[in-house]
Amino acid sequence: MKDIQIVLENLSSQGIKIDQHQKQFILEFLSADDLFKKPSFFSKGRGLGNIYLWGPVGRGKTMLLNAILESYFQDFGKFHFLELMQMIHKKLANFTGQKNPLIKVTQSIAEEHSVILIDEFQVEDIADAMIVGNIFKALIGHGTRIMLSSNAEPGELYKEGLQRAKFLQTIELITSHFKVFNLIGSEDYRLKEIASFDDDLIEANTNQKIRSFLQSTFDIELSSKSSFEINNRSFPCLESFSDKFLWLSFKDFFSQPCSSIDFIEMVKKFDWIFINDFHHCSDDNIDKIRRFISFIDIAYQEKQKMKFFYTQGIESNLYSGVLLQKFWERSASRLHEISTKKYLKNLKKN
Repeated sequence: MKDIQIVLENLSSQGIKIDQHQKQFILEFLSADDLFKKPSFFSKGRGLGNIYLWGPVGRGKTMLLNAILESYFQDFGKFHFLELMQMIHKKLANFTGQKNPLIKVTQSIAEEHSVILIDEFQVEDIADAMIVGNIFKALIGHGTRIMLSSNAEPGELYKEGLQRAKFLQTIELITSHFKVFNLIGSEDYRLKEIASFDDDLIEANTNQKIRSFLQSTFDIELSSKSSFEINNRSFPCLESFSDKFLWLSFKDFFSQPCSSIDFIEMVKKFDWIFINDFHHCSDDNIDKIRRFISFIDIAYQEKQKMKFFYTQGIESNLYSGVLLQKFWERSASRLHEISTKKYLKNLKKN
């Protein structure tokens, strides 16, 4: 069995403390000898050493897998599931008309990485559903080990999806070729970290400091997306990443013609919404404030996970007009509540 202390020291160096359920998973992972055996010619394709780790949002699934792989596997590749599928679909298009294109695409991945970590495995698109099983089968055939993190147990994947009967083979592949672990426990560590974040640490609220905070909190590399789509329209943003979060500039976004219909879709799509770049508004900015009030009403009602980054004094002086004062009083009260640790810690929305 590999030494758990190496993994614990890795986590500790990042300031991460784990609970008993997380420690138990690490122990079970490290005690599985076939995870560390180099695939032989005869073992390739048998699916030795693949992991499917599932559990609630924010339980640290990717964090744990990442820490283990960093400690014991030097050449592992890390992909978000949606980005991996986009890359594969794009490469498949380059092999149109050729024989066994999927084998060629997966071979190129296997040549670069003996182990791959696929984050946020959640199949929703039929085009992905129809080929993901063959992708896994091909990668396993090349001797690549696959580590999956997901919010859903295998049997719940692609539930109610189109032509799901064809996807059942993928579920069978996972249950037969992967060691399936359920990371039990209820504490959302990501929410805890954001709730305990001290705004004074970024008093200037520069975008770079916020970007660094988001990258470390979500364990991702951001790619500077400047827009996102809702209701077939494009809106400006400072960053968005899959369905994990949306980062908006108050000044830019709420200057756009947007409505409650857009806000409803936003809170449905994104787990977290972050906003900064606030400025004082008067009745000269009444449309901007009206949109912001509508957004707050909808997001608050839906128990949206939100974090606002204010510069000093702006929270209590965001609106000084009179035309919307009656509506603003309610929003100001909600803004104050949203900014408290208690609001975030009491959220139930996944």
